[in-house]
Amino acid sequence: MPGGVTFHIIRSTADLNAAIQPWTALWRDDPHASPFQSPEWLLSWWHHFGPDDLRAVAIVRDGVWLGFLPFYLFRDLYTRERQLLLLGASGADYLDGLFAPACTASQIREALSMLLREPGWDVFYASQLPAHSRLFHAIRMMPEGRFRQFEGESYSRMRAASIAELPQKIRRNATHYRNRAQRSGTLELRTTDSSDWAEAFGALRRLSTECWLERAETGVLADARTLGWHCEALPLLQQSGMLSLSSLRLNDQIIGVLYSLVDPPWRPARTQYFYLTAVSTQHRKLQPAALLLAQAIERAAGEGVEIIDMLHGYEEFKRLWHLESVSTRGFAMEYSPDAIGMSNAQKAA
Repeated sequence: MPGGVTFHIIRSTADLNAAIQPWTALWRDDPHASPFQSPEWLLSWWHHFGPDDLRAVAIVRDGVWLGFLPFYLFRDLYTRERQLLLLGASGADYLDGLFAPACTASQIREALSMLLREPGWDVFYASQLPAHSRLFHAIRMMPEGRFRQFEGESYSRMRAASIAELPQKIRRNATHYRNRAQRSGTLELRTTDSSDWAEAFGALRRLSTECWLERAETGVLADARTLGWHCEALPLLQQSGMLSLSSLRLNDQIIGVLYSLVDPPWRPARTQYFYLTAVSTQHRKLQPAALLLAQAIERAAGEGVEIIDMLHGYEEFKRLWHLESVSTRGFAMEYSPDAIGMSNAQKAA
């Protein structure tokens, strides 16, 4: 290939496991990469949800990864569609590829073309792409008529701040209920380390189950595969500096847990992503959710985090936080030889 660049399709879990080192190096080199594109997050997800039908494409020069398009083939049991999806499609909030600064737009488009020429798929989907996504811009620059663009889910963000800087109603409530809780004993926000993450995650699971049982529903952590995924990912995220698992404790009793991912300390303009929250139904009078979020935001600001991302969803409480809505985009394309630019010889074959 021109410039010594080659394109490799990774087809098996074994090959993906073997690629952790170049994948990690590329993740560190991509200035836009979030924890949702890290091998700690996605490889753990794949181990529990992957059907072992990978179609991931690595862009390589002189043995170094310049880009990574982590797609796989998913067979929808209801529609019978064979869908090309990005890894993490059922569990990550932001989906994307990874690209070093030296990776060119033409190389990304060539990798896409190679992926699309692969047989055995019916529909291509690339969803939940952030506005800065180079994969998004590469798809948008592909020949017209191939892809249908659609609106993705919106996400809610704010600047990290101390409690004194929060919106007036939030500030007043947080201060009131913090004082009220402290009259009942010692209130503490504790962030886990490698020795006690399992305790906090166990409390998150228990509190989440209690909340969902009140609605006669099951929560996300009731699913065995989801539980296994997070139990595998958590210690890896902790070791890499991308986990913030915080528990709100009253007299050392856990009354709320916040599971968030955070850009590691060496990233500029760090973001913390509030992924899962659960609070005690027995302590509603203390508003533990508001207390937990306010104190976690204040701590994040003190640790150099600039942006708090509360991810997707339209929960009522988000309205009080004066959050900025950030949209995502997606693309879809149905398979046809003409759409993917196959030659007559390829069509005949």
